[in-house]
Amino acid sequence: MRRSSLFRTDLLVVAAVAMVYFLCAAAAIAFTILSGNVALLWIANAVLIAALLTRPATERPLHVASCFAASVAASVAVSPYIPLAPLFGVANIAETLIAWALLRRFNIDARLFLSLRALGVFVATAGVIAPLASGVIPAAALALYQGADPWVVWISWGIGHGLGALICTPIALLALAGTTYRDRFSGPAALPRFFGIALLMIAVTSLSFAQARLPLLFVPVLPLIAATMAFRVAGATLGVFAIALIGAAFTVAGTGPLQMIDGTEAFRLQFFQFYLSVLFLIAVPFATMIAQNQRLAASVAVSEARYRLISDHVSDVVLTLDPHGAVQFASPSMREVTGHAPETIIGKSPAELVHEVDRDRVREAYRRVMAEPETVHRFEFRGHTATGGIRWFETTARAVRDADRAVLSVVTVVREVSHRKAREADLLRQANTDPMTGVLNRRAFQDRIDRFRTDTPERPGTLALFDLDHFKQVNDGHGHDAGDAALLHFADVLRANLRVEDVIGRLGGEEFAVLFPGLSTAAAMAACERVRNSLQDARIHAGDTTFTITVSAGVAPIRPDLSSDEVFRVADAALYRAKSAGRNRSELAAA
Repeated sequence: MRRSSLFRTDLLVVAAVAMVYFLCAAAAIAFTILSGNVALLWIANAVLIAALLTRPATERPLHVASCFAASVAASVAVSPYIPLAPLFGVANIAETLIAWALLRRFNIDARLFLSLRALGVFVATAGVIAPLASGVIPAAALALYQGADPWVVWISWGIGHGLGALICTPIALLALAGTTYRDRFSGPAALPRFFGIALLMIAVTSLSFAQARLPLLFVPVLPLIAATMAFRVAGATLGVFAIALIGAAFTVAGTGPLQMIDGTEAFRLQFFQFYLSVLFLIAVPFATMIAQNQRLAASVAVSEARYRLISDHVSDVVLTLDPHGAVQFASPSMREVTGHAPETIIGKSPAELVHEVDRDRVREAYRRVMAEPETVHRFEFRGHTATGGIRWFETTARAVRDADRAVLSVVTVVREVSHRKAREADLLRQANTDPMTGVLNRRAFQDRIDRFRTDTPERPGTLALFDLDHFKQVNDGHGHDAGDAALLHFADVLRANLRVEDVIGRLGGEEFAVLFPGLSTAAAMAACERVRNSLQDARIHAGDTTFTITVSAGVAPIRPDLSSDEVFRVADAALYRAKSAGRNRSELAAA
């Protein structure tokens, strides 16, 4: 039951479209045809274009067939070229199908008057390409039928059909495209406003075309703009259509400003076509731009509301900076995260809140954000809180550009990462530290040596290698707990007898190393002797056991001509000599 009802409704729509097509075609032939030529303003194809753009695919063959029949019937009813009616019908349907196919090719649907791009494609396809392509058929037919100039017929067909499609397609879409173009007709004041502007349009246009003394063709533009402002695309197209009907009626009747033109009736009517084209190209793109800007404003309003909602309730700080780096907006979370009131930093540079150590780096990062607006930038810095504390923050920033691609502002999201930085530092410390003694492990100590040589290649430095004497005997005689106590005690001895800048590392087992940055070998030897003497005089306690232990050291200078591995080998050779010479001594590497 439902399917048959739907099918019946579809047939009614097909019949209605075909009837309107017939009436428009008959009117165009009867009232706008020139002697020996084609119609001045062919509006019928606009009805079929609108039907193809809005109705379901299953209806399209029915619309094409019924409108072809309507075109032939209109030609038979009122055209002086009855034998050519089928050819004119083929040309009309071919023109419509060409326009519709090209619109589909560019993914343009019934909303074509809401986008300047789509409007441009429609003007090019339905207003120029399709009528000129289909005009070849009537030009050839009339040339053979009555010897008409094919060039004149072709041009007249292209102008009349193109202009009719441009003016009347939006009107047909107004009826068939649902609420797409009727948004301005809602509300209690819409109908009074519509009738008021319509009366103004009719009155002004009638007065302008009812006289032939003054060139008042520009006067109807004023109510046309009012209609466009009030009703967007619907107002623009209905206004142009009203001017076309009223102006054509007066012009065909032999009055109006066009009579001031010194030329034939055909020339005046062709100038009237040009006049209507100019009105269309003024009003409809203007209406489309208004519709685009309205949608953009609505989208901006939604985005602004969403942005405000997020920024007011998010735990991170949201800042908007102008191109010069001054704060334009700060979210309320600024108070919770930094302790600073948002209003106190408006107009100021956020660099004032950055720790002095990181300030230049943050300024450079901001310059990169401005220079690379397509990229999201992320960087970390230390900042001052309102209470005078220092915390770590992470900023995610991106520049916002206008239509001319100039940077308008920079939006940044700032979150506190102090806890994360503390965890990272702890993980780094664990990765670089010997878990038993707390000094650097072998890999971290090697990195320190390499960094020292790279950063300060000409600065003096010395490497010392330490090895606890007879450590295996301590483990075997007193147990591993005693061995661990010896290692811990020696690490404490090193820390107590060396400078803060000296770097201590455990290479493995009972072997330790010390980097003495800035010390000569003689000063480093003296430091090693302090360590050795302090260790040999100490008694180490491990449970119920008390014991002593000594250490041997090998010292070597860090020379630019030696690699790190070579420096280690030279120091190890000196350590070996200390062991061979009886242990509990320090040896300097041979020159």
